[in-house]
Amino acid sequence: MTVQVRRRAAASLAMALAFGACMQKPAPTVVAMEPRPNPPLVVRPPANPRDRLRQNRWLALFWEELTLPQRRRVETQLRRAKPPVVSGGASAAVVWDGLGLDERDRLVFSGIAPERPADDALPAGAEPETPPPKP
Repeated sequence: MTVQVRRRAAASLAMALAFGACMQKPAPTVVAMEPRPNPPLVVRPPANPRDRLRQNRWLALFWEELTLPQRRRVETQLRRAKPPVVSGGASAAVVWDGLGLDERDRLVFSGIAPERPADDALPAGAEPETPPPKP
């Protein structure tokens, strides 16, 4: 064979390999999965108060440690409670810091107002007077 024929054969072979390398392979077949149910739109808090407190640790924080959305939520619940807890000059911060965990849980999740002490209640640390013994 002549040199020209060899060169043409080599060039044809190189072009055939390049053309074969450029061809795209067919896409693999897709196998569909089973459809999943949509998650519920409203996530209900657990019925157990302990579980609610575990999931919402912010209930144990002081007023100053709450974020703004948490403060707004608490203020709204304090106003909506039956009977309303915050009215007039009462501050939501003072009321929130004075509540126990059970009262905070009831207020935030069920809207039930905490027990308010009577106006004639004793100040913190004071003991009631005992009547003198009768002779």
